[in-house]
Amino acid sequence: MKWTKSEKEIAASKAARRRGLFTAAIAVLVGGLMLALSSEFLTLHCVVAAAVALSGGIAAARAGLPFHPDCARSAGATGGIYAALGYALPFMIYNFVRYVNVNDQTAAERAAALTPEQIALMEQFNVVVGAEFFRGQDISYLFGYLLFGLLFGWLFGMLGGAFAKRQLPL
Repeated sequence: MKWTKSEKEIAASKAARRRGLFTAAIAVLVGGLMLALSSEFLTLHCVVAAAVALSGGIAAARAGLPFHPDCARSAGATGGIYAALGYALPFMIYNFVRYVNVNDQTAAERAAALTPEQIALMEQFNVVVGAEFFRGQDISYLFGYLLFGLLFGWLFGMLGGAFAKRQLPL
């Protein structure tokens, strides 16, 4: 038997999506700022993505709760995913552009930026540092940020939805 949503559930979902898209737009700006400040500091990106997803989950859940009191978790997950993917989008674009523009010259420039310890470790495991290596690295980062946004968005968005339900007296 197919489960149908009530009008209140549909209204709550619509409000959560609208607020989630708004937080995603803000998250794109935050992601762009973080990319400009530090494109290589992955730990910081994880922490900021968690905070963005949490705030997106709280915002979306608060938008949906007046319509349906049991929507906090799903609305939070929606808002968190939108916000985290918005945050990850600038990094995904950046790594896609790097992937498309890899040639022998850019590979040599990027290889020159590696530390001697990194080069020694790669030689130990017979890794050839060239254009193919950097293409693989860039495409890995691109899809890594996508998965990272989905996972962090879902997890921290649901957590934000739970926080919103506990904090918001309606």
